[in-house]
Amino acid sequence: MVAFALLFRSLWHILKILFRQEEQKAIMLAVLFILTIGTIFYHNVEGMTYLDALYFSVMTLATVGYGDLSPQTALGKVFTIIYVLIGVGIITAVIANFSRALAEYHKRKKHKEARE
Repeated sequence: MVAFALLFRSLWHILKILFRQEEQKAIMLAVLFILTIGTIFYHNVEGMTYLDALYFSVMTLATVGYGDLSPQTALGKVFTIIYVLIGVGIITAVIANFSRALAEYHKRKKHKEARE
């Protein structure tokens, strides 16, 4: 349980580093925007419930693709191709920024320990 608490403490510090960066704020807005667009599209065009549409959007952008849901219309398939090409780039930027923040966190932690 202690290790779990320490993990969340570290994650909190990493998120603080992340959200001090204007670039990260813009990327997170882009993620929110693209998930919203995907959810609305799949709900309206494919007839999915909002929860299924959001689930499908997240699974698609995360490149998990369980296969339990898939677009059935030609328009849905074309949209999904474009959606993946744009969305995976945005998700990759989130992961890259998180990695940078993680490296900065460990650098700060190491520097702090060296001063003590």
